[in-house]
Amino acid sequence: MELLQAFLNVLRPLTLAAMTAGVAWGILCGALPGLGATIGIALLVPFTFGMDPLIALPMLAGVYAGAMYGGGITAVLLGVPGTSAGAATIYDGYPLSQKGEANKALTASVSASAFGGVFSALVLLLIAPPLARASLAFGPPEYCLLAVFGLTIIAALSPQSFSKGVIAGLIGLFLGTVGADPITGEMRFTFGAVHLYDGIPLIPLILGLFAFPRCLILAEDLIRTGATRISSGAERAGGKKLTFPEMARMKRTYLRSSVLGTLIGIIPGAGANIACFVGYAAAKRAAKDPGEFGRGTPEGVVAAEAANNAVSNGSLVPLLTLSVPGNAVAAVILGALMIHGLTPGADLFTKHGEVTYTFIVGALFCNLIMFAMGWYGSRLFAGVVRVPTFLLAPGMMLVSLVGAFTVRQLIFDIGVTITIGFAAYILTRAEFPMPAILLGVILGPMAEVGFRRAMLMSQNDFSIFLTRPLSLLLIGLTIVSLIAGKQLQQQEQRGPTRRK
Repeated sequence: MELLQAFLNVLRPLTLAAMTAGVAWGILCGALPGLGATIGIALLVPFTFGMDPLIALPMLAGVYAGAMYGGGITAVLLGVPGTSAGAATIYDGYPLSQKGEANKALTASVSASAFGGVFSALVLLLIAPPLARASLAFGPPEYCLLAVFGLTIIAALSPQSFSKGVIAGLIGLFLGTVGADPITGEMRFTFGAVHLYDGIPLIPLILGLFAFPRCLILAEDLIRTGATRISSGAERAGGKKLTFPEMARMKRTYLRSSVLGTLIGIIPGAGANIACFVGYAAAKRAAKDPGEFGRGTPEGVVAAEAANNAVSNGSLVPLLTLSVPGNAVAAVILGALMIHGLTPGADLFTKHGEVTYTFIVGALFCNLIMFAMGWYGSRLFAGVVRVPTFLLAPGMMLVSLVGAFTVRQLIFDIGVTITIGFAAYILTRAEFPMPAILLGVILGPMAEVGFRRAMLMSQNDFSIFLTRPLSLLLIGLTIVSLIAGKQLQQQEQRGPTRRK
């Protein structure tokens, strides 16, 4: 019954309009190199605070889907991926553009993106509810270990320097302790500021970590290099669209990359930047003539784009069921869920079943909307790369500050965004990963509360973590995640060496 109601909610005119706006905004953010889904959602979250979650959450799903696809537009037309998820799209998308077949590459990209997104949304719809029911068996020890397991994806968020990722995570853990002690109620690190009694406000924090530093970087690039635009180069959109018979011949590539992308998305820490290369490599290995790849074949574009878009909904599986965000974007969505009073887990599919299923079904429909918009308007979205930096940077900064003020209508929150923003700018320039800080802020209190309650239950006996089957399973998963993160770091470090 809730599933049927979810479909009816999504088909309401206002919800469809919100999803369409979200997809369009996501495509623009994805097409702007350096922005992407994380900043796109972070900028939009403040404006959803007063909205009905039945409308706000599907709109955020639209931003996610649109941004994942948008990165492929500039990868095809300019050879510059808007996001890291579009990196593998360059291999065949840009050569197609140079041969005068950019329209074929763009339509291959949007069809694969939509297929991968719809496939992963169906997987999310099928496997998330039973996983959420299993979370009912979790007690304080399990929630503590689950938060620790979630923090292990920091290794994947900082492949170039594990130590910087750990430092960023520790900064996040410290910021998460600001406010009232969850057990005793004593104030910690508030320095007498009444507005910090509930902790650092989440929306100003998100905007300060992601949006504000990007504005400063754009302004700095304008002053230093005189770069008046994010990317330069003429549009090369032209040629015929990909035909449906051509799509049918590549059906195995569509399916293979979608499956791989969904599985990679479910694994915490593995992201679309990994999936696009995995999908591309798998298609190349399975091709009758691997030599065509890299010279401009639509199948290469399909392989990369289906995989990276399938990650989007796949990463929501651990988020909605276990509160473990699969990647940085999912971490921001977790913040959005909490802002709307929704806590991932079993309650999300019982007490808030209508909202949750509307969100999932909305994610499915957003990919269909994205297909329609991309099929007929990819070349229009590509024009965003010509937006002057002197307009883009202050515009983004204004939106950030207004968004920080909107939620609680406090000047104090603007100060929080600016203060965190300047600190985040310095850390970003030093190549510290901002998503690791956000994960620390969100998962740190969860780990602390779980640990302290477990100690109260066991009268300070640490063996409580070793005598419960689920706890042992989570400890094992944490060890595996750390090893996998270390291997990923080594692979990323070897990659630049091989390219040199």
